[in-house]
Amino acid sequence: DCKKRFVLSPIPKIKGNEKLVCLAMDCYYKGLSYRDISDQFRQFYGLSLHHETIRRWILRFSEVMEKYSKELKPQTSGVWNADETLILTKRGKTKDQPNKNFDYVWNVIDNESKFLLASLNSGRSRKSKDAQRVMKEALKQNNAIPKEIITDRYAGYQDGISKTFRNWGNQRKVRHTSIVGKRKFVNNNAIENHHTLQKEFHKVRKGVTKVQEYQDGFKVYHNFIKKGTKDKLTPAERCGIKLEGNRWNTLLLNSIKESKKPK
Repeated sequence: DCKKRFVLSPIPKIKGNEKLVCLAMDCYYKGLSYRDISDQFRQFYGLSLHHETIRRWILRFSEVMEKYSKELKPQTSGVWNADETLILTKRGKTKDQPNKNFDYVWNVIDNESKFLLASLNSGRSRKSKDAQRVMKEALKQNNAIPKEIITDRYAGYQDGISKTFRNWGNQRKVRHTSIVGKRKFVNNNAIENHHTLQKEFHKVRKGVTKVQEYQDGFKVYHNFIKKGTKDKLTPAERCGIKLEGNRWNTLLLNSIKESKKPK
């Protein structure tokens, strides 16, 4: 009578359901290609899905889940590791940088829990303002000023940390530690190990165009899905954030529910 149709699935107008969306995301962020996932669905579920459909699912729901995850405040150690790395892209070379096919991605991770607080793409730019941007993003997620930030030798971090936390003179709140000449006492292993996993993920892709979107999705996967080999806990669980049942499914449904709330 009301000219409306009702479905049981929380994600209407898709060829499949939320469980298949979660399976697609799990397979993708664990290394399978879009075509591999499409073939898997055809063989095991008799469902014919074009690889472009799966690509749209991944990008759409990675964005939804990352937006929701930013509202969750982890209980972190107060010691951060920060570093930048290069990601191969497919968006082509530019006139002013004809020999570069890489973008910079800046990451900030909690030293103890390995919770990824921020992951930002700055394109071909590597400046102190980019370091400042990622520090601001990490502060929004963490919701508390850290006690210490560990970085490599890049001088831009000093400027980025100072401007973000007003870290100068007698008002110095955050200790900035560079690992240069101090590797026997302090290291940046937490963030360097993360970069190794990140590069393995991108190696299968052989370059991406939407760098930030995939970084958002990989951040969700790293924080809430991937468990440690020793303690069998996700970084989110180490920070007091628990997801009951299927982690992908719970996170997706909570994200969709939150996105529908009036602002």
